[in-house]
Formats: sequence, C-alpha cells, structure tokens
Amino acid sequence: MTEYATDVLVVGGGPAATWAALKAAEAGARVVLADKGYCGTSGATAAGGTGVWYVPPEPAAREAAMASREGLGGYLADRRWMARVLDETYDRMNELATHGRYPFPTGPDGQPLRGGLQGPEYMRRMRIRIRRAGVRVLDHSPVTELLTDADGIVAGAAGYRRQLRESYRVRAGAVVLATGGCAFLSGALGTNTDTGDGALFAAEVGAELSGMEFSNAYGIAPEGTSVTKTAFYSFATFYQEDGRVLEGAASQGGRSVIARELLTGARVYARLDRADESARAAMRLAQPNFFLTFDRLGIDPFTDRFAVTLLAEGTVRGTGGIRITGDDCATGVAGLYAAGDAATREEICGGFTGGGSHNAAWAISSGSWAAGAPPGTPAPSVPPGRRAVPSPAPAGRACARRGARPARRNTARPWRSYSGRYCRTTRTTSGAARSSRPPCAPSTRPGHSCARVCTAKGPTWSGPGRRRR
Repeated sequence: MTEYATDVLVVGGGPAATWAALKAAEAGARVVLADKGYCGTSGATAAGGTGVWYVPPEPAAREAAMASREGLGGYLADRRWMARVLDETYDRMNELATHGRYPFPTGPDGQPLRGGLQGPEYMRRMRIRIRRAGVRVLDHSPVTELLTDADGIVAGAAGYRRQLRESYRVRAGAVVLATGGCAFLSGALGTNTDTGDGALFAAEVGAELSGMEFSNAYGIAPEGTSVTKTAFYSFATFYQEDGRVLEGAASQGGRSVIARELLTGARVYARLDRADESARAAMRLAQPNFFLTFDRLGIDPFTDRFAVTLLAEGTVRGTGGIRITGDDCATGVAGLYAAGDAATREEICGGFTGGGSHNAAWAISSGSWAAGAPPGTPAPSVPPGRRAVPSPAPAGRACARRGARPARRNTARPWRSYSGRYCRTTRTTSGAARSSRPPCAPSTRPGHSCARVCTAKGPTWSGPGRRRR
C-alpha cells in the first residue's frame, strides 16, 4: 500500500474538483486530487460542454438573473447565495480567460462571449493549471472509503490505483468531495462515471443529504442520442406527430407537457425556429458539440423538425446532494467539504433543476469556496500563509494523526430536505443499525427496510422508512 500525506485531498476530477484543487494549491497548501477516471476527460462536462451563469455586475442584469429562476424553484432559493455565486463565477470566468487563456469566442459586437464553455477544452486547461500549481494528481484511482480519526474528524481516504494494481491511503487535514452527481443510468453523455460516490461517502461518516426530492430531473435530447443541451430548446417550438403545435411545451416550465405526450406512446418533435441569424451563429460558437449529432444525421435543427426524448439525469441535472452548512461548503462533519454536483444546489435553484448554467456556476464557485478562496478575489494570487481550507482541523493536522481508520458505516443521520421528508436509519434482520443508501446506488442492502429502487427512468423511493416529519 502506498501512503500519501497532504493538507487537502480533493476527490473527483471535474470542474468543481479542479477549481478546489487549484485554489487550495494557490493558497499554499499541499494538495492531492484523486479521480477514478483521468482528470480532465471524465465526467459530464468534459464529454460535452455547458452554459455558465455569467452575468456582468450590473444591478438590473443581476436582478433579472436571480428573479428568472425564483418562481420555477418554488421561491426556495436564497438570494444571498445567488449573489455570491454570480460574483464568484464572474471573477473565475474572467480568470479563466486571462490566466487560463481559454479561447472564448466573440460576438458580432466584438465582445467576448463568456456564457458557455466547451467541455474538452475547458477541462484540458484546468488539468494543466492544477498540474502547474503543484497538485499531485492520482488518475484512475477511485476512492473506496473515507478515513476518520478517534474524534470522528475526517482524516483522509483510502482507495485503489487501478493501473498500478495497488491500494493507497491519503492522510489529509481536510477532504473535499467533488465527485459529481448521480446519473449513471440516464444514458446522457458523460454521466457513466456519475455513480453517486460522494453521497455514499458523506452518508457513511454521518453527513446529511438535502433536497433529494428535487433530483428526478429530465433533460431534452434528440431521440436516440445522448446530448442534453436543454438551454438551446428555449428557441424551439414543439410539435405533435400530426404536425400540430404541442401547446404548453417548453424547455422551462413546459417539460412536463412533453413528458405526458411521450408517456402516451406518441412522439414529440422540435424545431429551433425561434432563433434568429445572430442567435444561431452564437449557439454554434458557444456549443459546437450540440450540433454534431444534427450534422451527422443531415438535419438542420433550425429548419427541420426532429424527434426528441427526455433523459433522467438524477442529481446531475437535479438539485439535491450533500447538505452544506456554511459559506465554506462545510458539511457538518468536521474536516469534510462538498462542491459541485455532489453538493445540494438548493441555495441557488430551490426546487428547480440546476442543469446547465447554474450547475456550472455552482461547480466553479463551490469548488473555490471549499478550498478557501476569499470571496471576490479577481486573480488567483492569495496572501501567503492563508489556510487552504478553513477546517476545524488545521491543515496538515491529519498528516500527524495516529490511528486514522475507515469511517463507520452505521450512521444514524437522516436525509434532510426542504419539505421535511427524511428516511431514518432502520434495523436489519439481525438487529444491527444500517444507514439508508444514498440515491442512485446500483443495489439495495439485504434486510434494509428502506429500499430504494433505481431504474433507467430515474430514482424513486419505496419502503416503510419514507415518512413525513
């Protein structure tokens, strides 16, 4: 077994993980990043691309940006958090342009278009940045469990290096879970690695999950494909099989109409006929991968009707995840932090999907906060001596700990949510306490009365353990 000692361990390899690793390293911390895939290529963002909630700091524009989602999310979002994310995302995207040299396209007016990112190029540059910052990257090294010390403080993690065929252990002063959401059964592009690992690790050490009832979200995709870029369907008109307009269907606020029509066995068609010439040009510049499928099929999505379907994307498009308890994205368990799709996004999305721009902005912001980036920092420099992660355990403390051990799996913490739903620990047939499995796990535990069923149609819950407070 190989052992590593570090100040900060980041678990994951997507946007949130790389931003967390980058900011911790720039703050002077020793950082290890462990990814079960190859950092920079695995995950939903690297496989495709995403819009970004990038809004210039103009009061009217910011107000409109926050108001646009409040009603859709049941007015459960927190405006303070929304403002924080808008500020942080604006600074980090500008940093990506200046320090990361990301090639943002320009619009007809010559201004850079920073409202979207091409996943492969974005993540390639983020990998380069963290390597140059001195982050030790463990590729193809899935974490299998978290480690805690005698006081219950998260002290690192254990895992397995697949290519070296050996186990490893990392002792760390703080751990950031940025493992992505859970949507591996969806069939959506890049989600095959989103297996909900972070939710499981967090639950095993006693952290809470929040907003899981908001996680059964669906993305729109051309029939028979895997690319879910729902934002572009705001320019679409949806049609029934006979050519009539499907009244009420829309990408926002009308997706349920599409779902009801599909459930009858009928097909639904779309055409992006509401986009003018300037919008079409901007769309191709911002997300060229969206058009690859159409180009290969010989379809012009702006003039031709094409069949669409809905793909369940779990907590990648939904908002539920690990509950955070502070501005630094702490989880309530000492030494453990969460970022990106692994964490709940209720604070900025409420009960509505965070898919696309909001989730991308959340990944950038929460990753930076979990690693201790000071709010509003326009450049990557951080005053010398700043602690990388504001943890109850000072950075480096775990490296000297004795007796770090696998986390206990018998947690009695409930699932938390806005609506007060929760699923408490139940007893197995042998009488031993067992915790409820996190969402989208591939199977259920024998004898566990709060079984969860997961199918390709998305997560559902069953069993007597689901109650109302």
